Amino acid sequence: MLKNSQKESWRIGRLIMFAMTALLFLPVALQAEIPLSSESVLLSEDFEAGLSERWVEQGFPGISRRNIFSLNREANGNHYLNVKSSSSYSGKGVYLDFSPEECPLVSWRWKIDNIVERADITQKEGDDAAAKLYVIFDGPSFWNPLDKRILVYVWDNAAPVGAVLNNVWLPEKERMIIVESGKANVGQWVQEQVHLFADFRRAFPGEEPGEVEGLAFLADTDNTQSQVTAGFDDLMIRCEQPVKERLIK
Repeated sequence: MLKNSQKESWRIGRLIMFAMTALLFLPVALQAEIPLSSESVLLSEDFEAGLSERWVEQGFPGISRRNIFSLNREANGNHYLNVKSSSSYSGKGVYLDFSPEECPLVSWRWKIDNIVERADITQKEGDDAAAKLYVIFDGPSFWNPLDKRILVYVWDNAAPVGAVLNNVWLPEKERMIIVESGKANVGQWVQEQVHLFADFRRAFPGEEPGEVEGLAFLADTDNTQSQVTAGFDDLMIRCEQPVKERLIK
């Protein structure tokens, strides 16, 4: 069994690994203030054509149990990405490369079957959540490829909606933004809309965001040894000006 110091090294290592390999990641969408136009859509994914090879699962060093990802179908025929997490942790996503200032608008739908009751994202031993959207940005250091910046949009069990919290494992590099909290919407699809550029500046005062390198959907239950199922759907990234080439049609 690993000692506490070894466990912490594994955890920090996995997050650094995630920041690098999350170049293998996607999820995506819109923000309301700009009128919806097909010309402004950089990426759109509703999973109706299946789960393409572009989507890649990434595990983490020291965590043997991974989430189980599948493409599920609802009674009305709608398809979505389903994630079962049981004392496990891994993400599903794709490579991306775009400016969050030019294309800041991200939207998606998600649902969960329950919150992670024992979670406390302010403590290392409680750093779990039923659903997360990771967004990885190129960092400020030209010389250090590990110097990434990460925003994590979280469906938490208790933290107030709108809160911006330092990640307990990477407090200088990662910020968690609470967009849903508690049980009120458990079992229901919930639509989310965020503005990457504004959120980054709010989370990292004095810094300007680098290019977005990847996004990923995941559930996180390894620290609290919990079980949860989450669904993700209708991803879109939108720009403020018409785009010449879409990432996924």
